[in-house]
Amino acid sequence: MKCLIKTRRLLRDNSGETMVEVLVAFTLLSIMLVIFSQGIAYATRAEVRASKTREGADQAMADLQQKLASGYRDSGYTQITGIFEGRIKVETYPITVDGNTYTYVYYEAIRTGD
Repeated sequence: MKCLIKTRRLLRDNSGETMVEVLVAFTLLSIMLVIFSQGIAYATRAEVRASKTREGADQAMADLQQKLASGYRDSGYTQITGIFEGRIKVETYPITVDGNTYTYVYYEAIRTGD
């Protein structure tokens, strides 16, 4: 019988969520969804930029490999001095693909008279 009285008392209780509480919760949820969607949009744009850069760098590397395979050599080069005492030749090859310039550095050991 006690269980029935408690159940009846719970059913008569009209307390619950007010309209203001529901609106506040909905507003907070909406704000969080906007922040989340902006994060997703930013990540998507970054992935597209990275993909374009990666494709450009791959194309520039292919161009450089083709040039080097055909015998092209940069006439001007610099030598690293210091620890290696001028035994390394450094050539830089700037390659432009789609308006972006990629600079590749080619290192070559210079053989000295032991």
